[in-house]
Amino acid sequence: MQELLYTVLELETWNRRATCDFCPGLNKAVCQIRTRSKLTDKIVSNSCSCEECKEKFENDELPKCSNCGRLETKDNFFKGKHVCDCIRYNEDIEEKELPSLPHEQRQTAFYERQINGLREELATAEEALEIEREEVAKFQEKSEEWSKRQKQELLDKIKSLEEKIKQLEEENNLLKGQQNGQVAQIEVKENKRWSWLKVKK
Repeated sequence: MQELLYTVLELETWNRRATCDFCPGLNKAVCQIRTRSKLTDKIVSNSCSCEECKEKFENDELPKCSNCGRLETKDNFFKGKHVCDCIRYNEDIEEKELPSLPHEQRQTAFYERQINGLREELATAEEALEIEREEVAKFQEKSEEWSKRQKQELLDKIKSLEEKIKQLEEENNLLKGQQNGQVAQIEVKENKRWSWLKVKK
């Protein structure tokens, strides 16, 4: 099977009224999907696609031929089933052409490779950004959990300290009461002693 390069391009001016080559209805095409041989730079297929089929292509959901790798297009002769041109036209799928030399390479093929390279970079960057967003979301979630846990720990500590303060105040009041009782007893004893001394004199 030959290696193929798929490129999504804007519809050419003369093809603006085209319908989708992939779905059974007459859906309006919004782009074309050009398929080019990586070996020879030769265009092996140029199909029009509606928005829905474009999304399917981007998600690798459009059927591809198991013989040549091209995207299968609808065919009325086969009652709307997807059929590849290699079957429709009974093509010889063996690559017989020699690779194109640098000076023979088509300018359009060069730009298509550039477009695909940039799209791959964009997809990689978007994927990396999505991973970064997920990591940030996880970090925020963990941070919130940690913050809640810290807050709860502080609240528990405050409650514990308040209870301890209350307990210490009660103990202090008890000690004060005992101390006042002892002072009163001492005063009574002192009064008795002074009274006794006065009587003795």
